[in-house]
Amino acid sequence: MARFDPKLLVPAVAAGTTSAARTAKDVALANIAKMKEQMAAGDGAEGKLNFKAVDGGRMSFTIRVSNTPLVLEKVKVEDTDVEVREMTIPAGNFNDALDYYADRIKAGEYDAQLTTLSEKKEARTTKLRATRATKKADKPA
Repeated sequence: MARFDPKLLVPAVAAGTTSAARTAKDVALANIAKMKEQMAAGDGAEGKLNFKAVDGGRMSFTIRVSNTPLVLEKVKVEDTDVEVREMTIPAGNFNDALDYYADRIKAGEYDAQLTTLSEKKEARTTKLRATRATKKADKPA
């Protein structure tokens, strides 16, 4: 067997494979792909499910980024604008519905929401880094 060459080691940041390198759009599209895989796996699906079976042979789902569901549609109910984060679809059309939303995300229809979510994530990350640095500085040696 050939000896391992340490020159092959590359920091994940340099390789662009860290989660920080992904945009909110990438995360949303990856979550859609994951839901399709989980649906195909059935009961053997791993990870948190963002869909569930509901009465009448329908599936209910949300598309989440940073644990926040996207507003998929805005509808008017009795003269009130309502933001819809969870949709239902006949179970047989589940993948088609996910493809529909993936196409809309790729087309940029959700960019405003995704930008807001990215800004919130960055603010939280910055705050956590500052808190950790403060705690580390305050800790006696």
